[in-house]
Amino acid sequence: MKKKPVFWVLAALAAVLLVAVTFWAKKYYDARYALEDHYYTVVPLDYDLTPGRNDFNDRITEYVLTCYNADGNARELDFEINIDAHNADLYPPGTFLRVSASRQIVLGRRAVDESDVPEKALEKIMEAYEPSSASSLVEYADERTRQLGISCAADNSTLIYTYTYEDKSLAEDAAELLDPMYQAQFRADQQARPELTTIFLEVKLEDGTEIFSQKYNQRVVFDYERESQERPF
Repeated sequence: MKKKPVFWVLAALAAVLLVAVTFWAKKYYDARYALEDHYYTVVPLDYDLTPGRNDFNDRITEYVLTCYNADGNARELDFEINIDAHNADLYPPGTFLRVSASRQIVLGRRAVDESDVPEKALEKIMEAYEPSSASSLVEYADERTRQLGISCAADNSTLIYTYTYEDKSLAEDAAELLDPMYQAQFRADQQARPELTTIFLEVKLEDGTEIFSQKYNQRVVFDYERESQERPF
């Protein structure tokens, strides 16, 4: 009979501990995985997409961008894209994005049209973003040459991007990276120059040897969205 008070004390402590753990777990989950807000941004025209390596030695491109919610409130958000993943979609300079975030991390992101960006967010974005001022496709090609530091030429309603490398292995690695990026680059270029119908990507060696050549003439449709329904882990 004397053990009953001890039992009830232990049971009470266990109940308090369970409540505390449940409260902490919910607080942690909400902070990390519950949607806090949607934010909007544009990839700057001079943004460096040069890949790095993660702890698993995968090639990654990291995005660190100032984003704004529908009220115009700013937040710096970052995410990585694994270039070695089969479903990797790189966002080239000039791409407008909607980034969904919890209080701690990015939950998802997708490309959107400028018209999909809320008014106050767009106002903030455009204060720092300098869209093309070119009056013709030739002038736009000159702009892209200066911005990227590579050759971009215009031919009628076509843009031709040319990357030149001294080393063949570097050129092959570059082509593997650039191909998915330029599938989306057409979308960004066409927003600036609606008359654009085609872009070409060329990767060459300094002696003129062609390593890679690809034509893009369809807007990429981003049909995925990793957001709150994404499995947290």
